[in-house]
Amino acid sequence: MLPNPLRAASFTVEEALNLGVGPKRLVAPDLLRPSRGIRVPELARQSLLQRARPYTAIHETTVLSHLSAAMAHKIPLPAWAQDPSIFDLSRAPHRNVGDKERLGQPRRSEIRGHRLRLENEDVMMIAGTRVTTPARTWLDLCSIRRLTLDDLIAAGEYLVSEHERTFRPKTAILRLTDLRSYIESRHRVVGLGRGRIALDLLAVGVDSPQESYLRQMLERAGLPKFVPNCPVTDPWGGTVWIDLGNVEFRTGVEYEGEHHLAEEQIALDAWRDARTRASRWNQVKITKYDMARGEPYVVKLVLDALRDHGYRG
Repeated sequence: MLPNPLRAASFTVEEALNLGVGPKRLVAPDLLRPSRGIRVPELARQSLLQRARPYTAIHETTVLSHLSAAMAHKIPLPAWAQDPSIFDLSRAPHRNVGDKERLGQPRRSEIRGHRLRLENEDVMMIAGTRVTTPARTWLDLCSIRRLTLDDLIAAGEYLVSEHERTFRPKTAILRLTDLRSYIESRHRVVGLGRGRIALDLLAVGVDSPQESYLRQMLERAGLPKFVPNCPVTDPWGGTVWIDLGNVEFRTGVEYEGEHHLAEEQIALDAWRDARTRASRWNQVKITKYDMARGEPYVVKLVLDALRDHGYRG
């Protein structure tokens, strides 16, 4: 039998030997060998971090990065980028001829290898696994050409989102000023140019990636500026929080995700809608089905509401 700490997840051969496991046990058929020096219990059900941990333990410069680090930080990604069967590992570039590690050119289908020059401030520990920090992870996402500018903005707005809604205040994972300072301090990093562009387009207060994509649609169309988590004072002196609001033309846009179909949420939404109407605001509700019909359709819905309140653009 393996010691308890080794039964549920990947481990290094060195860790097993230190716990008294003999060499013969480490070549038993119930232990998979995904890489030299690493073993995996055959029936283990592992998280991404558990699978990656031995790789970061076996070499001091190896870290979980890019898309995998984004998943570890719960940064929103497009569906195609959320594949837990493949993980990104980064290692420092060669410093001398004798340091010929092969991670940068992986031969195994489950690993994407990268070479990154990382500072100490670029790396953190999560559940015993070395992972690039949220700021460095976002910068590395900017180097992935398949991610659109909209994707990068949604990811960035997830990190910097903060607001003081009375029933659910939110603290930023990374304040926008701190992310800006970090990006400004980097030099000669792949993706830095796209990062600077995306950084200038981030808004603080967006509550979901869908709201972020919606906000970007309205920005691109040249409509008046919509403020995320916009407070509206109702006739009774209370505050109604609108997903995206334009104060000048008293128009609000709500993204209605699937959780709005829950019975309790339906009642809360009805109360919110009544207060919004009483405040003489127009309200546009957008669903995933509206988004699927395309940007011109969504923009037209919002434009019509703005024109009802005097917009002539």
